[in-house]
Amino acid sequence: MSAERSKLYVDLPGFITPSVITGDQLRPDLLLEIENKVSYVLELTVGFETNLNSNSDSKHKKYLPLISDQESNYDKVKFVNVSISSLGVFGQSTNTLTDMLKELKFDEQQIKYIKKKIIAICIRTSYSVFCQRNKDWTSPELLKF
Repeated sequence: MSAERSKLYVDLPGFITPSVITGDQLRPDLLLEIENKVSYVLELTVGFETNLNSNSDSKHKKYLPLISDQESNYDKVKFVNVSISSLGVFGQSTNTLTDMLKELKFDEQQIKYIKKKIIAICIRTSYSVFCQRNKDWTSPELLKF
């Protein structure tokens, strides 16, 4: 698969919103389209450790209709749920992230690095949210990298 013919859809400045593919009813956090053949529907979920599996299950159920609808447009449509606790513990569903990265030809060292970065951002952001709980929160330095 070629990154040159890939598109990332996300609700951030400089990117195309996923709703151009998915519509406005169900809009995943990220949508990665590879060579118009494979679509990865990525949902990011942060919560308490005790709720990781139930959060993951509900997100998967939520996106099943979208996945079914999109299967006519792609050879494969895959749901990837990055479920992580506010303390940086990955849920079981995050195995789908590992699978996706392997399919995209990331090696084990790169996958480990990506997961460490996700954990670090999650922990730092959780701490920042805690510290800012009674203040305005605009463009925190810890999210710039």
